[in-house]
Amino acid sequence: MKRTSSRVYKITQEGAFAVLAKAKDAEAKGKNVIHMEIGEPDFDTPENIKRAAMEALAKGATHYTPTPGILGLREAIAEKVSAELGVSVNWKNVLVTLGCKEAIFASIMSIVDDGDEVIYPNPGYPAYESVTACSGGKPVPLRLSESNEFRMTPEEVNELVTSKTKAIIINSPHNPCGSVLKKEDVKGIVEIAEDRYAFVISDEIYYPILFDGLRHYSPLSFAKKDNVILVDGFSKRYAMTGWRLGYAVVPSDLVEPVTKLLNNMTSCPSQFVQYAGIEALRGPQDSVRRMVKAYEERRNAVMEELKKIEGVTYLKPQGAFYTFVNVQKILSRVGMNSEQLVARLIEDYGVAVLHGSSMGKYGEGFIRISFANSVENLVEGISRLGKAFSSMLR
Repeated sequence: MKRTSSRVYKITQEGAFAVLAKAKDAEAKGKNVIHMEIGEPDFDTPENIKRAAMEALAKGATHYTPTPGILGLREAIAEKVSAELGVSVNWKNVLVTLGCKEAIFASIMSIVDDGDEVIYPNPGYPAYESVTACSGGKPVPLRLSESNEFRMTPEEVNELVTSKTKAIIINSPHNPCGSVLKKEDVKGIVEIAEDRYAFVISDEIYYPILFDGLRHYSPLSFAKKDNVILVDGFSKRYAMTGWRLGYAVVPSDLVEPVTKLLNNMTSCPSQFVQYAGIEALRGPQDSVRRMVKAYEERRNAVMEELKKIEGVTYLKPQGAFYTFVNVQKILSRVGMNSEQLVARLIEDYGVAVLHGSSMGKYGEGFIRISFANSVENLVEGISRLGKAFSSMLR
């Protein structure tokens, strides 16, 4: 008898954390490393949010809450989503989670049966594929390409849809490519899902990190049927990664099953953290605007520095804080894959980026650069990349 479940081997860990560990090991040995591998805002959580958490702690907010979250936070989320997306969201359809990651896990696990197919972007966030596989479903990758701006189009989705399609996952702004779906993309995908009686799971964790005046479009804005699951969180927008606070907006018939899953997994998010979430949503949003402006400045700096490196191609990110760089020419010359290249970059050149294959099989040949770091560090980090590639190609 096996000591472990076969399902556990279908779950993969995030490559960014493995690369971070390698970079930290190198630093422990005295190596100076520029970090461009982890998708974590380098900003501190805004003071008003921290203050709200401390005030809640002082008042004794250290106990269990209802599994779906405290009423005030669910109402605040419903109000925020309704106002920003121009839709009407009932607080009863809002379920508070430990980060967006738990919202993704519970959403997929609550709808996917053995043999059900889930279409997802590849390269893309690894949990889409691994959680689908763990649930007994069949992950169906939709390959994103540079030639199509790394967008997920209705035409491409339509080619993959079958009678077994249970859900279509979209992520805009997109990790790792920094791409943003157009209005016609989102609307078209929603219509396909409705025709096929499938769900759309929309991962909107990087909203509102958008550049160049672009607008965000959510499936909730176009849905005519109750088939959209929106997952989001506080980590990226409010620099609250360690607070572990997210949420799902789910159709009414999924409220009970998703709540059961959340109850068995974590009981509830921390009470005082939920009060901090209320302040994040209802308090001043100046900090968010400042962060987005800083990300755009960093994006521009990264673009300028990448121009100096021969043998790579890239697209200008439209949102999130990543750029996905094509290094296939370099890999073919040095006889490495992207994971081997990343290890070499850390060990020999003191720069940490993420190998594209960690974001799915179609990410091979690319590296992801996170510009959630200072302009000074980003300029130095990409300078090291350039020197590394030049040295390897001699």
